[in-house]
Amino acid sequence: MAMHSGSTTKTYLYLRVGLVGLAVFLGAALVLEIALGDGPWLDSISAYFYTPVRNVFVGTLCAMGVCLIALKGRDRPREDLMLNLAGMCAPLVALCPTPLDGRVPASYVPGVENGVGALLVVGALGVVFAAWTVRRGADAAGDLVALAASGGGVLAVGLWFALDRSSFLDYAHYAAAVLMFGLVVAVALVNAAQVEEFVAAGGTLTMGAATTFRRLYRAIASAMGVVLGGALVLGVVYLVSGAEPFAHWVFVVEALLLALFTAFWVLQTVQYAVDGAPQ
Repeated sequence: MAMHSGSTTKTYLYLRVGLVGLAVFLGAALVLEIALGDGPWLDSISAYFYTPVRNVFVGTLCAMGVCLIALKGRDRPREDLMLNLAGMCAPLVALCPTPLDGRVPASYVPGVENGVGALLVVGALGVVFAAWTVRRGADAAGDLVALAASGGGVLAVGLWFALDRSSFLDYAHYAAAVLMFGLVVAVALVNAAQVEEFVAAGGTLTMGAATTFRRLYRAIASAMGVVLGGALVLGVVYLVSGAEPFAHWVFVVEALLLALFTAFWVLQTVQYAVDGAPQ
């Protein structure tokens, strides 16, 4: 197993700890607003964009996006690409808020347009930078796939934003959120499948601990999958019939996903605390 410098190991450690800290930061802001704020308990975490939590909500998701992109996955184009795409989705979830009564309030639309426009500029520059850093030689295929997927994602969002602004404002938040958490589920499954490989390559875990990590990764992925799937079914039922299973069900779904996201990065922090980046 290749050895990383102390600064590299600490950089990866701090990125993972940062993701956990950001999730706790958002959770703390929500708890404080629910407990001490003047308003009622809202139906979703996303709706807190329209409350004093907005600064933490937007800042947290944008910072999470940077961390997810900066972290290098186990291989290309799989885990690394999925982390990059999840990181691209996170700022979009933050900058394009959940609609209220079917629409983003008109007073917020200029801010959304400015933020998404700036995000597309940064995304395009990021794709150009990625193209410049693509590896040459026989192992470049994975990088090219990742570059094509990232560039395609930026292009698709840009076209949607430019050509159908109304539906973008109505649905971009939901589409980006579902895709982001779906990608995290996939990343958890990749980690579950390759824990033993990590140990065989010289990772510091024992084989017994690797078995525990594999089970925990699978449990997190399964739980996130069940929560996402259930939320999609309930969302379709709500759109068709207007029926809701219980008050604040969307908030509960989002809170569970945030908790599972945090648990996944706690595991990643523990697994790679000594080794830094995966091999």
